[in-house]
Amino acid sequence: PALPSLSYYNEYKSYLRMSLSRRSEGGSVSKKSDSDHDRSFSSRIDTLTNTLSRKKRHQREQLDELEREKEESLRPLTSGVMDTGMDESGDFKRQVSPESLKDPKVQALSQQLKEWINDVLTDVHIVVKNLCEDLSDGQVLSSLIEQLADAKIEHQEVAQSVASQKAKLSETLAQINYHLQIGEDAIKWNVDNIHNKYLVSVLHLLVSLARHYGIQRRLPSDVKITVIQINKATQQTDTIVEQITGDEERETYNFAARAQERDVFDTLFDSAPDKLNAVKGSLLAFANKQLQKINRGCANMEEDFSDGVNLVIMMSLAENYYVPLYSFSMQPEAYDQKLHNVTLALNLMQEAGIPRPKCTAESIVSKDLKSTLRVLYAIYSKYKHLAK
Repeated sequence: PALPSLSYYNEYKSYLRMSLSRRSEGGSVSKKSDSDHDRSFSSRIDTLTNTLSRKKRHQREQLDELEREKEESLRPLTSGVMDTGMDESGDFKRQVSPESLKDPKVQALSQQLKEWINDVLTDVHIVVKNLCEDLSDGQVLSSLIEQLADAKIEHQEVAQSVASQKAKLSETLAQINYHLQIGEDAIKWNVDNIHNKYLVSVLHLLVSLARHYGIQRRLPSDVKITVIQINKATQQTDTIVEQITGDEERETYNFAARAQERDVFDTLFDSAPDKLNAVKGSLLAFANKQLQKINRGCANMEEDFSDGVNLVIMMSLAENYYVPLYSFSMQPEAYDQKLHNVTLALNLMQEAGIPRPKCTAESIVSKDLKSTLRVLYAIYSKYKHLAK
């Protein structure tokens, strides 16, 4: 049941004291037991009054704490990245300089990435408030790559200890690196510096994911972070500059904008379907001329390129290099294997300077004809001289 109000106890307490005073003045208090009883009752009233006061004070403190949390959640992310962690791997300790935290480009990049993550994770009801803090245990990163790559990472749901958090983070980063398909030399993050909330590594990781999965917003270009570097042995201090984004962010944004625009293949499908077979025939002839060099061929455009094998081989032949067999599957059966192959092929195209076609790896694996045509046409445009 609810306690009576504080005012009720205060009024009753005053009344009791007045009554005791009158009885004392009139000499009516004749028995010691009555006086003891009154004092005992008054003591209980005081105890209840103090208890109620403490409860009310505790409630006010809780309300104040909730109000502080609300204000904190409404602040922009840039006020929450001040704990930028430290990279202690190797012979140096590295920490972001205070000046870089005030850089408008660094703040804008952090905010854009936070908003992108929250957009991706809307369906799973996860909200990121602080990039370094919220990504450090691997839970948010795990959900992010599951949503982006349509994958499932099997691990313990809640990781409490540092060891279990790092184990979970290790599994998650392994999956991310697998889907990104970038060389080990290009990986600028690891379990320790992500768990240590090192801002530079967190931004490198998120920018790579955003580029790979076609972020639908413009990231700031030419973002640099100055890092204070301390030699562990000599304690000598130096500064280095980490390049987080470059001019390629403009190209990434332009691709996102192009994804909303119609291209020649949209027009071909809608307005000139009679010419579709002629275009397919020309691109198939070009592909077969390349693949025949190693006694391969293709007849069905949607089927023969959906697993990514022929695309990888065409790029290796066109660029005259060998793609190690351990880096892709020559006979893929599972969806993930096919997606891995197509992703690798798209990355090889970008490394060769081919403008990114208006498609995703998932659409190729799903045998989308328009997407397959776009990829083959992009390769043809770069290497059509090889068909002569």
